[in-house]
Amino acid sequence: MGNAELVAMMLADGRLPTGGHTQSGGLEPAVRAGLGADGKQLTDVAAYVRDRLRTTTRVEAAVAVLTRHMALALSGTKVAPGDKNVPESSGMQMIEAAWAARTPSHVVRGVSRRQGRLLLRLARRVWPGVSAYLPNDGEIARPVVLGVVGAVTGLSAEQVARTVAYDDAQTVISASLKLLPVDPADAATWLAGLHDDIERLVKDVAPLTRIDEIPADGAPLIDVFAHHHAIERMRLFHA
Repeated sequence: MGNAELVAMMLADGRLPTGGHTQSGGLEPAVRAGLGADGKQLTDVAAYVRDRLRTTTRVEAAVAVLTRHMALALSGTKVAPGDKNVPESSGMQMIEAAWAARTPSHVVRGVSRRQGRLLLRLARRVWPGVSAYLPNDGEIARPVVLGVVGAVTGLSAEQVARTVAYDDAQTVISASLKLLPVDPADAATWLAGLHDDIERLVKDVAPLTRIDEIPADGAPLIDVFAHHHAIERMRLFHA
C-alpha cells in the first residue's frame, strides 16, 4: 500500500506517466479567447484557476471522494470515524453517471475518460488492488479512478480531494509557462496564493457520503472553450 502522503504526492506529480503534460485545463483555448492577451493581466491565470476550483474542479473532487467512500464499503474496510453512512453496494456506475450528468460537454467528458484510462493502466501496475473495483480496460472518468486509487492506498477523503484540486491548479499554471510570457517565480506565487481556495474546496467536499450531495456547479464558458479547442488544427495541448 505504501505511505499515503507519498502516494498523494505521486498522484499530484505532473511527471507521472498519465498524459498530464498534454493538458492545460482549458487554459489554451481561454488564452486564444483573450485571457492574458498581449502579456497583460497575467494574474488572470490565477483567477481562471480559482473559477475552476469553485465549479468544475469542485465537482470532480466530490466525485473522487464519493468513489473512495464506496470502494471502502465494497472492501469491507473499517472506515474512519468521520466516514458515516457507508452504503452497502458499490454504486460505481451510479457515481460515473452522476459525474456525466454534471459534465454536460461531451468533449470534456471524453478528455476526462481518456485520462482516466491512462491512470487506470498505470494504477493496475503500481496498485493492483484497483482491479477489484474497476474493469481492466475501458474509459472511466478520471476522478472515479482517482477515488478508487485513494481507497486502495489508504488516502483520506481530504487527501483525495486535495490531490484533485492541486492537480487541476498546477496543470493550468504549468501550462501558462508555455502559453504566456510568465515568469516561473510568478507562476509559483500564483499557485501558493491558491492554497486557501484549495483548502476551502477540501473542507466542502471531504465530508460527502451520498451521491445526491455531489455539487452541480458548472462553467459553461469553459465548455464552450473546450468545444472550440477540439477542432483547432494547431494547438500545444490536447485540452
